Amino acid sequence: MRRLILHLLVLGLAGQECQAQFEKHPVPTKDRPPIFSRISDLFGGDLPQLDPPGEIKLILRPHFGDLVRRDYMRVDTGLRWALNKDFELSAAASVFFTHGLGDSASYGIGKLRFGSKYVFEDWPKPAYETTVALNVDLPVGHAPIDMTDGFYHFAPNFVVQHLSDWNHHLILFAGMGLDLIDQSRVAGRFGTNQPHDDSISITAGGVYDMGQIKWTLTNTYATTAVIGSETQHFYYLQPGLLWYVPKRFTFNSKTQWIVALGARTSWGPDGFDFGLRTRVRAEITFRQVMDTMRRRASR
Repeated sequence: MRRLILHLLVLGLAGQECQAQFEKHPVPTKDRPPIFSRISDLFGGDLPQLDPPGEIKLILRPHFGDLVRRDYMRVDTGLRWALNKDFELSAAASVFFTHGLGDSASYGIGKLRFGSKYVFEDWPKPAYETTVALNVDLPVGHAPIDMTDGFYHFAPNFVVQHLSDWNHHLILFAGMGLDLIDQSRVAGRFGTNQPHDDSISITAGGVYDMGQIKWTLTNTYATTAVIGSETQHFYYLQPGLLWYVPKRFTFNSKTQWIVALGARTSWGPDGFDFGLRTRVRAEITFRQVMDTMRRRASR
């Protein structure tokens, strides 16, 4: 627990050094590769891409597959705030509740996640960008045992990104990260081929941006050999597809809906594992929510 408190203090100090711009109009910035959303489990990398400065984005992600696979349903809610053109903060909570199609009868918050990210433009050289990020996962409450692994996670990482010179639809990236874990009081269960100890990971891949459709491919090697107490090796291959649903299919709603499809292949101590994943995500800015509330209040 001592180590966890220290980690959280580091995260807080990082945020104090940045100057906030709360919901101001975006200011012109240097052209960057197109922004695409981070979809948990399909593409979890922290690429050097931020929302427009000052924008606060609200996120809602229900797990519809839980209606047939679990006695309860999970809904991830959170926000992402671009304080300026180089720095962002994020916070999310995984909420669960009984959907009535099983035996479970509980509800609450099962996990909290906090993150921060800083982007260095034109580093280590022109046409490259580097991000340094920090994510903290905290299991809380009395979540179902298969909802979390029961460990605190402190995960700093960095990623270098380069827009291809010969194909401006292609973004290449590579990076390295740590996952430092600490036992919590919340009961949990590790996933298939998930490290049970502190680990180091190396990631490389690419994104092919076709506008409303974006293809992703991520390759990750992780090992506990260097900083863990045991030696285990893991390899993950994750192809994915993100579809930004056109406004004409959402009745011209200002909410950005995203449908994600992907596969996750892993090799490790638990053997070979393959799984398909689907995600539906809604993103709306804080300004849009406030404008809607003002219109309703004026009626």
